[in-house]
Amino acid sequence: MLFEKIFARTVAPFAGLPGPKPLFPIGNLLDFLGKSTRPWEVMASYGERFGSMSVMWMLNQPAIVLNDARLITEVLCTRTKDFYKDEPCGALIPVLTRSSPNINNGAEWTRTRTQSPLTQPWIGEWRRAQMPALRSVLRRWGERMASVTDREAVPLQNELQRITFDCFSVATMGSELSDAAYADFMSLASQGSKRMLTPRRPSPDLNSRGQETRKRFLRVLRDRYDAAVASPRPASFDLLSMAMRQNTLLPPDELSAEMGNVFYGGCFSVPSTIVSTLYLLTQHPNESQKLKAAVLQLDDDCDLEALNDCKPLDYALREAMRLLPAVPMFGRRVLPTAATEVGGCLLPPNTSIWLVNWLLQRSGPHWDRPLDFLPDRWGGGVAEANPLGSEYFFPEGRGPRICLGAEYSIFYMKLVLATLLRRWDVECGQGQPYDADQKFFFGVRMPMGLRARLRRRA
Repeated sequence: MLFEKIFARTVAPFAGLPGPKPLFPIGNLLDFLGKSTRPWEVMASYGERFGSMSVMWMLNQPAIVLNDARLITEVLCTRTKDFYKDEPCGALIPVLTRSSPNINNGAEWTRTRTQSPLTQPWIGEWRRAQMPALRSVLRRWGERMASVTDREAVPLQNELQRITFDCFSVATMGSELSDAAYADFMSLASQGSKRMLTPRRPSPDLNSRGQETRKRFLRVLRDRYDAAVASPRPASFDLLSMAMRQNTLLPPDELSAEMGNVFYGGCFSVPSTIVSTLYLLTQHPNESQKLKAAVLQLDDDCDLEALNDCKPLDYALREAMRLLPAVPMFGRRVLPTAATEVGGCLLPPNTSIWLVNWLLQRSGPHWDRPLDFLPDRWGGGVAEANPLGSEYFFPEGRGPRICLGAEYSIFYMKLVLATLLRRWDVECGQGQPYDADQKFFFGVRMPMGLRARLRRRA
């Protein structure tokens, strides 16, 4: 009875908000357990049932769910000083280290984001300069995949994760890292993902085995830094060399760690989006043929401007990111020091808030035929009216904390798709439901079960 009274007092500040009825003592936990619907789909359904703002309960902990563009704009863009990023900071600090702005708040976030190589004015030249090297890696991978899939289709997400790791290694440090480094990276990512999903507050550090793995991975990155210092490469295009030539303010350990954090930032979300795009193209052969015809009009070694000017490629990727975003929800908290008003409700300090892009990107009236794959919808000024990070299209987040690598990830995904579709016919997920063996890993919705084949075009 005492616990029920405590729970009732906790519920009281949210009494005026709609939401699913909590069941003492588990709250709304049953909505998320043992069902085919995913957490982001459950939260989107709250928007459909209860409106733009609702409250749910995980055990005795309240969480506000926002499915409203205006309120999400307040939290992510115009009133950021009233909120902070809690998830998944505590879980990932031991994995990413404090060098990453993704897991910092306040002055430390400002410092790390301002000093990050990815925010520097020369970063566009970095994207342009690496295109020949990345094309070479991707073409070799395509040849191997065509050989491997000659007899049977293989799960594409894992294959794309590894080639993305290799490409990011080339882009950040000038050459590929070893199989052992990839194994350590995946081990650390797995531990981080488990820490993110645990209902309890994770321990301050990894276990002893995880600490050794982290030490090895960071040593690999620092060794690359030391080698670049010992043998400078004045013409090298990689991010590490360019940052060093530009006299970065980051100390050596932070700079080398940030090279590794590029992997965590994109090695899961980027492959997920590429797989989703190829799956949707497989399901819509007319759109696939249209896109193939467009990329075949590009020169085999086209430059960055030509890649970006290929509208069918841009529209197909945007539509996949709209319909099947790799990151379907984002988390924030009210500051621990003061209550704040959201949507007419005064939220107590440290209240958890979930912002759901899954519903806004997939529903009317903003989008006509919202559940259909229609790349051409982005023509006629729609792309300009809905830029990345706008009210109804924010697969990479919004506001000042939008993903640091958003522009790079879009460039890379376009390069992968154009390189593949110029040489091979790609069949992905033929005869499979999209959510076949779908996983939620490292904050990313990953279609692990979709199988693909590459066939060289005659």
